[in-house]
Amino acid sequence: MSSPTTKRNTKSSRKHRSLSPEQLRERTRLREQKAYEKRIRSLFERVGFLRVKTEGEQFTFLGRTGELDDIFVYENVVTVVEYYTGKPDTSHLLRKKPLYDNISSHPADFIQMARLRFPGFPPALKPVYTDDNLMIRIIYATKEDPATELQDACPQVTLMYGVVERYFLALVKTIEKSARNELLKFLKLEYRDVGDACLTSGQDNTTYTGFLLPEGQSSYPQGYKIVSFYADPERLIEKCYVLRRDGWRGDLHLYQRILAPEKVRKMRTYLSHEKRVYVNNIIATLPSSTQINDAAVLGRNIPEADLGRAKPVSIQIPAEYDSICIVDGQHRVFCYHEGTDKAEDVIRHLRKRQTLLVTGIVYPESVPEDGRRQFEARLFLEINNNQTRVKSALTQEIALLLNPYSPISLAKRVVKELAKRGPYKGLLQTGFFDSPYKIKTTSIVSYGLRPLVKLDGRDSLYSVWNRKAMIHDGRGEISHAEAERYVAFCVEKINDFMLAAKLAHAEAWNLGPSAKSRSPLMKPTVINGLIVCLRRIIAAGLPLDSDFHKGKLIGLSTFGFDGYKSSQWQRLGSELFRTYYGGGGGSFDGSQEDDSAAAEKLMAGVRASAR
Repeated sequence: MSSPTTKRNTKSSRKHRSLSPEQLRERTRLREQKAYEKRIRSLFERVGFLRVKTEGEQFTFLGRTGELDDIFVYENVVTVVEYYTGKPDTSHLLRKKPLYDNISSHPADFIQMARLRFPGFPPALKPVYTDDNLMIRIIYATKEDPATELQDACPQVTLMYGVVERYFLALVKTIEKSARNELLKFLKLEYRDVGDACLTSGQDNTTYTGFLLPEGQSSYPQGYKIVSFYADPERLIEKCYVLRRDGWRGDLHLYQRILAPEKVRKMRTYLSHEKRVYVNNIIATLPSSTQINDAAVLGRNIPEADLGRAKPVSIQIPAEYDSICIVDGQHRVFCYHEGTDKAEDVIRHLRKRQTLLVTGIVYPESVPEDGRRQFEARLFLEINNNQTRVKSALTQEIALLLNPYSPISLAKRVVKELAKRGPYKGLLQTGFFDSPYKIKTTSIVSYGLRPLVKLDGRDSLYSVWNRKAMIHDGRGEISHAEAERYVAFCVEKINDFMLAAKLAHAEAWNLGPSAKSRSPLMKPTVINGLIVCLRRIIAAGLPLDSDFHKGKLIGLSTFGFDGYKSSQWQRLGSELFRTYYGGGGGSFDGSQEDDSAAAEKLMAGVRASAR
């Protein structure tokens, strides 16, 4: 006798078979859309936003008719959210743009309309805030990565997509409600805009009693001040930032690893069970607007004559998001996060106590933003190289910051551009939160692109770049503007070559669900082999235009790529050059060093730049 479950499954199966292919696709689409909407809603709700149901309610506002998928409210922040799970389609958001423009330019009118139209909206608003205090933000949550021109066309809309969504979901999973601070910054809100701060003009500077280390004893450059003080985790979490790789802040200056969930959980367990503080200190940088005053006399500046000796001081840190950079110790700070686990009953009290020892480096006013990021990167590398070996992907990010025009940095820039346009658009994994199905690029940057874009050698694209037009800065290095033009040139020539390879081997342009199932031209070893082939083409003085490559690569689909494994790209590249361009397989100008030796040389160079 069959069980009820079996009967239900059989009935569901018969119903499933009776659907047409179009109906099955529509069912799948709706299922994916609901799952996506559930993820984004969960993200907002888990950090403390209240959801106001608005879907299905059509309304007219200032002559524009439309619907809103959701409204989320936190304190005085009102967030309008639109979900889109279809293929990248600029027209979808552009159709919504006039309505969003009206909402952004007439916020008070929108609030009044929402109060009347959506029953759940008034209860979500706290009476302490007037309509003038309410801050409206619009989020367009899209499952697919949007085009750059879409972001430029809708500046009033914040786009949440792909890597950004995965970053926030990972952050919420790790530090739960404390991820709210990061989300508010993502919404382009200042500290003074949110919650109690908007009622008090944001004048909530935090003052700590600490100790000043004289410049002469610290050996830091003139103007840098070193202070030590005990801080409460709550304020640090509110006002700090960590330059994590692959967050939402853009490609540059993101070098620190993401928080490890298991490590945070273990540290929270330790705090709640042992109720002890961590005795090692947090390393941070503080803004130049930090005030260091005499601890004995309230509001009195320290006389210049007293700066040469260690003494107690009063340290006032401005009330701003991103005012404190955690260079080392992010886990020791964020294990105090606002959570929902059993440890929260104990930790919510510990979070307010000044128990974390912080060594803060105060910048002089003369240090620009990029100078600060470079300083923090060097400091990060100095600290971490004395503990554990820094991974290659992280080293490449640091090199991009510390020496932006070195071969490895140029290669990293090139791969980021190849991921945006050309045959490999959307297929390359250039960040931690990129889809794991994409092609990994660490070895492509180090062993493929780095020798191809280096600034010497007859096998480099630099050799065919117009050297006479090169503009260098005062230190003899390539200038920023010229570096940008050189990167664009490299991307163009690489894409011309790769497009010809794609056309000659079109069936090989399938990413596949796993490394084994994907086509040859989707594998790092083959991509590196193609790049080696391109280096040999350059060294031989052959043309680099796409038509020339198309004529030469006929028959590429029959090449035995499967015979080349792991790091055999040098041999593969030589064989491709011999087979399709009539060249020999001998040596050519450029680095032919052993792969392990090349890797160590690369790592050593980046470490040296931090000293």
